[in-house]
Amino acid sequence: MGRAMDFKVATLLKASSGNKKLESVSSTIKADWSEFKCDVDGSVLLTKTDVGVWVSACLSAKIGRQCGNCLDQYVESIGLGIEEEYFPLVDLITGERNELEGSGEDNFYIGEDNVLDLSDVVLQYVSLHSSINSKCKDYCKGLCIDCGINLNKEKCNCRNNYKSTKLAALLESFRPAN
Repeated sequence: MGRAMDFKVATLLKASSGNKKLESVSSTIKADWSEFKCDVDGSVLLTKTDVGVWVSACLSAKIGRQCGNCLDQYVESIGLGIEEEYFPLVDLITGERNELEGSGEDNFYIGEDNVLDLSDVVLQYVSLHSSINSKCKDYCKGLCIDCGINLNKEKCNCRNNYKSTKLAALLESFRPAN
């Protein structure tokens, strides 16, 4: 059984340029750079080009994140518009490996089994489009700098009460000397 982000394109590769195949996607993939999984839904249009397959995808990705302010986990939704060309590694007619001009690490390839795996490009697009300073919500209050409680869930009296706290020694080192 293939993975949900895999598309068999042998028939499309044998067709003439301009032939199309529309696929729907509903899959969960794992990113190496995140402890969280990424749910992907949407549609993928595969179009035969003179040398490979052009992928036009309209996807919605939901990836688990950790808020940079309060450290709670939340789900970030990202819309992805993917436009990439994939090149076959093997010629379907001759069975020989294709010598592709200008091929390199920046290109995407169709495997020798004539399966186009979209998961790597989806993860690259998710990585590029996800927020750097992730927040669970725009108005996240974060953590109290004195006692460390989540200010979204509780109120603290640290600002009004100057008793000894866990972070007092650290905070003292940042106070200007008189």
